[in-house]
Amino acid sequence: MNRKKSKRQRVMPVLPNLFTTGNLFCGLLSIMTSIEVIVASSAGEASEEWILRRFWWAGAFLVISAFLDMLDGRLARFFNHESKFGLSYDSLSDLVSFGVAPGVLIYSWVLMGSGKIGLMAILFYVVCTALRLARFNVQSGKEERFNFTGLPSPAAAGLMIAPVMLLTALDIMPDTTVVWYFLIAAPVIGLLMVSNVRYTKRPYINLGGPFNALVVAAIIFAAVITHPEIMFICIVYLYAVVGLVYYAIKQLKGKPKLTDEAETPEGHS
Repeated sequence: MNRKKSKRQRVMPVLPNLFTTGNLFCGLLSIMTSIEVIVASSAGEASEEWILRRFWWAGAFLVISAFLDMLDGRLARFFNHESKFGLSYDSLSDLVSFGVAPGVLIYSWVLMGSGKIGLMAILFYVVCTALRLARFNVQSGKEERFNFTGLPSPAAAGLMIAPVMLLTALDIMPDTTVVWYFLIAAPVIGLLMVSNVRYTKRPYINLGGPFNALVVAAIIFAAVITHPEIMFICIVYLYAVVGLVYYAIKQLKGKPKLTDEAETPEGHS
């Protein structure tokens, strides 16, 4: 009995790191898929349909990465095996999956022809992802217990890849409008990651009771099954916008009155 318990104690702490490894693998698969499309397109061996499908999969791998990233943290807390090694390994994997991989995907899909401006936009996004993860590592557990400081990197990656998955699912190739969107969106998303905007870890909506919650959950589940790309883009953009609006409202409410000479502006942390 003690031998079985000892074996379980040795195996269970490894599980979170296995999920982190899966997160890293999916990020690398996304990068390799994007590169595969570039090589095939350059050789003139790829049809438009094949290109769209491959870019869709490059985005899908990152959705799986986000799911695995969510599970590894929960498992570490469940088994009470949160460690500095696990935190560092998770952040390095997140940098690949939610920083480099979305950057390679967006650049190869739509910004490769936009010259140095497109490259700068993507590099800025990736650097902001690294800064966001570094800040997360040095912040105390209490600060990040219920809220994130800055947009979390999986959500940022979701904002980047959701339009790709929607347009490729609809068999739409990117045009000039999409190029300009990402030239603006990539730096803005990067700034949201390194900002002081507070994003909740567990969004709460009062639906008036368990029955109403069950009905809403059933509707959302049906929508996800029938229109996954549409629901994905709605969820990630709603999360980003609601957090930003809520933060702006709190800042306006807490802003000192200019007519009150006794009050002074608060310092920024």
